[in-house]
Amino acid sequence: MVWRDGWLQMADGSNFAKMTTPGMTGSQITQLANADDIDDQFEQATYDLRFMTPYHEQAAHWVNTTEQPHHLRIYGNNSFFSQINPAIMATRATSLDYTVQTKVTFQADHYSESAGLGLYYDSNNWLYARLGLNDTEDGTILRILQAKLGDRTDDSHHQIVVPNQTAEIKLVYHFGVVQVWYRLATQNDWLKLGQSIDVSYLSDEGVNGEPGEIGGFTGLFNFIGPSTHINMIRLLILIITPFKTTKRSSYHGKKSSHP
Repeated sequence: MVWRDGWLQMADGSNFAKMTTPGMTGSQITQLANADDIDDQFEQATYDLRFMTPYHEQAAHWVNTTEQPHHLRIYGNNSFFSQINPAIMATRATSLDYTVQTKVTFQADHYSESAGLGLYYDSNNWLYARLGLNDTEDGTILRILQAKLGDRTDDSHHQIVVPNQTAEIKLVYHFGVVQVWYRLATQNDWLKLGQSIDVSYLSDEGVNGEPGEIGGFTGLFNFIGPSTHINMIRLLILIITPFKTTKRSSYHGKKSSHP
């Protein structure tokens, strides 16, 4: 591109897009590799300002770092399918190759409640590794819940028992594919939860204007927060300790709860 008579124009004078173009000359661009990383230990009176809350106004009565210092406390609300006040704390995914991780403490008292860490495009398209009650409602498990174009899939074939209602969760995202990892208090090593999952549909191209799209919030989010998978308000409390999102040459992430 070149400037001619105050207008930006194609260098060859045409109006046709090119598959390849010459690189820039005469300019040096410096980009900090970790400029978009987030590493919040929740040690301050407020959390990182890059957290966003789709479909919900941020307010201290439902998300804060003051009630339990060194933790982020989130009070649950509606299902992630809802466009009215879901309890989501989200940061933008700013790389095609990154890791997001956090530590979640959550005790459900109803089968519809959950909390954890996930990827969120809009109210009909997300992936969520969440803590919730097992099928007999007498213990806590970690498993993956997914929404694709409004269809809900609960992966009951890959789940682990979570003692003390606490687990570390990590998502490793690489060019549209994500692998969920977890670590319990009794473990030193991270372990895989199920197989890697194609989440390339969490994109403008994959959603293609379907109902539920956020509009101005277009893009992929990492998120943390509690929820019910029916649209009723219950008192859910999610406790989050460190939150990191990091590019894999630099990037950190966070956690969320159940639709």
